[in-house]
Amino acid sequence: MAESFENKNLEILLKKLPDTEGPQQIELLADLTVAFREINPEKVIEFGKQGLELLQDSKEKKLKLVILNEICRAYHYLSKYQTSLEYGFKALELSNASNDDLHKATAINRIGTTYLNMALFNQALECFMQALKIYENIGDKRGIAGLYINIGLVCSKIGDREKALEYYSKAMRTLKEVNDKRSLAILYNNIGSIYNDSKEHKTALEYFRKALEIKKKIGEKFRIAHTLTNIGTVYMDTENYEKSLEYFFQSLNIQEEIRDEYASVETLRNIGYSYASTDRIAEAVKYIQQGLSIAKALKVPDLIMSCYESFSAIYKKKKDFKKAFEYYKQFKKLDDEIFTKESSRKFNELQISYETEKKEKESEIYRLRNIELVKTNENLTKALAEIKTLFFM
Repeated sequence: MAESFENKNLEILLKKLPDTEGPQQIELLADLTVAFREINPEKVIEFGKQGLELLQDSKEKKLKLVILNEICRAYHYLSKYQTSLEYGFKALELSNASNDDLHKATAINRIGTTYLNMALFNQALECFMQALKIYENIGDKRGIAGLYINIGLVCSKIGDREKALEYYSKAMRTLKEVNDKRSLAILYNNIGSIYNDSKEHKTALEYFRKALEIKKKIGEKFRIAHTLTNIGTVYMDTENYEKSLEYFFQSLNIQEEIRDEYASVETLRNIGYSYASTDRIAEAVKYIQQGLSIAKALKVPDLIMSCYESFSAIYKKKKDFKKAFEYYKQFKKLDDEIFTKESSRKFNELQISYETEKKEKESEIYRLRNIELVKTNENLTKALAEIKTLFFM
């Protein structure tokens, strides 16, 4: 495999580190947190904390904001959500104090992403809507597209697939305009998931393969694993279980290597379901139990809920209806707590507020432009009158 530009750039940064000091060293450490973003979250935290230590007595704020936001993201990838939020709120506080809208939007977006993984959908949506307004105000098209993707993901999570596709469509137009292939791969992956949920497996597979092709070129293991799991899900849903297991185990190997515990729960659950569907019940229970243990350690309700649902299905297949019913009750209890009508109502309420504010801003811009045009016309009329006076004198 040819070495990517990003890997060469990373090597250059690492070679420079021992020979730098002072402000240059801090800048280099900040660059390393960005360079390791999709490769190794532990390295992001290691270099980031070194940078923060050197910045303790410094008035430099932009580099500190970069580092805080990257550490927030790294802890998110490691499924350490409370720590992720701590760094996210530190970044938000500093960006408010320094009137830095770009880093403020980044912090709010990353806080929202962490809330999303914690199944706190209302809080996530509020963050995404706030960040979207900021990106629109500063004209950051990549940021706007990323927020469309995240809002679409919330819609998908609360079961509004039509609204999710609407936001994904907006994101696709913007991403093609700015040629952001990395984000386009994420978008293809999310669209594929919606089509797979709608039983349109052929279309889903097309989108997943598009996503995988881009991700392999970029070399992001975290996202490659995610798409491999999704391709496995298509084969599982079409009852090609041996093929699904092939993709699930490829994904699991990567997830264990990069310590992506959150994503591994879904993969383990899918492995269990594939084994159960081919009557290998003992193996199914083993993998789902492994997933449930991780989900409980992470304290993520929707992951725990999905494992309960899988156990209920397996014990029903074994005709152990008592256990099947016990797990179903635990699943239903969590399901009722997480996916309430309140989530849907909150989304509609926030969207209406966002659209109203946007229209009000557009009306104000239109009004101000009209005032400018009137003034311009008055000035032109006055100038013409002066010219005529001079001409006829």
